[in-house]
Amino acid sequence: MESREAVLDALKHGKKLTSNVTGLQYHLIDGKLHARHGEKNDWHESELCFDNPPSWLNLRD
Repeated sequence: MESREAVLDALKHGKKLTSNVTGLQYHLIDGKLHARHGEKNDWHESELCFDNPPSWLNLRD
Protein backbone atom coordinates (compact mmCIF):
# COMPACT_ATOMS: atom_id res chain seq x y z
CA MET A 1 0.00 0.00 0.00
CA GLU A 2 1.13 3.56 -0.51
CA SER A 3 1.31 4.69 3.12
CA ARG A 4 1.18 3.60 6.72
CA GLU A 5 -2.02 5.61 7.14
CA ALA A 6 -3.67 3.79 4.21
CA VAL A 7 -2.84 0.43 5.82
CA LEU A 8 -4.20 1.44 9.21
CA ASP A 9 -7.35 2.92 7.63
CA ALA A 10 -7.98 -0.26 5.62
CA LEU A 11 -7.53 -2.42 8.72
CA LYS A 12 -9.86 -0.19 10.75
CA HIS A 13 -12.50 -0.65 8.04
CA GLY A 14 -12.33 -4.43 8.41
CA LYS A 15 -10.15 -5.29 5.42
CA LYS A 16 -7.80 -8.25 5.47
CA LEU A 17 -4.42 -7.35 4.01
CA THR A 18 -1.95 -9.85 2.58
CA SER A 19 1.84 -9.55 2.45
CA ASN A 20 3.33 -10.00 -1.03
CA VAL A 21 6.50 -11.31 0.62
CA THR A 22 5.32 -13.78 3.28
CA GLY A 23 1.75 -14.52 2.20
CA LEU A 24 0.52 -13.76 5.72
CA GLN A 25 -2.89 -12.14 6.07
CA TYR A 26 -3.38 -9.34 8.58
CA HIS A 27 -6.64 -8.29 10.23
CA LEU A 28 -7.69 -6.28 13.29
CA ILE A 29 -9.51 -8.28 15.96
CA ASP A 30 -10.67 -6.34 19.02
CA GLY A 31 -8.35 -3.49 18.00
CA LYS A 32 -5.24 -5.70 17.91
CA LEU A 33 -3.37 -6.78 14.79
CA HIS A 34 -3.61 -10.51 14.09
CA ALA A 35 -2.08 -12.65 11.37
CA ARG A 36 -2.69 -16.01 9.76
CA HIS A 37 -1.07 -17.98 6.97
CA GLY A 38 -3.23 -18.47 3.90
CA GLU A 39 -6.86 -19.32 4.50
CA LYS A 40 -6.34 -21.14 7.81
CA ASN A 41 -8.84 -20.29 10.53
CA ASP A 42 -6.26 -19.69 13.25
CA TRP A 43 -5.58 -15.98 13.80
CA HIS A 44 -2.63 -15.20 16.07
CA GLU A 45 -1.73 -11.82 17.54
CA SER A 46 0.94 -10.27 15.33
CA GLU A 47 4.02 -8.32 16.32
CA LEU A 48 4.23 -6.58 12.93
CA CYS A 49 5.21 -2.94 13.34
CA PHE A 50 4.19 -0.36 10.74
CA ASP A 51 7.00 2.05 11.66
CA ASN A 52 9.24 0.62 8.94
CA PRO A 53 8.15 1.24 5.28
CA PRO A 54 8.84 -2.33 4.07
CA SER A 55 6.27 -3.58 6.58
CA TRP A 56 3.44 -1.75 4.84
CA LEU A 57 4.75 -1.33 1.29
CA ASN A 58 4.30 -5.06 0.66
CA LEU A 59 0.67 -5.27 1.81
CA ARG A 60 -2.27 -5.50 -0.56
CA ASP A 61 -5.99 -6.00 -0.05
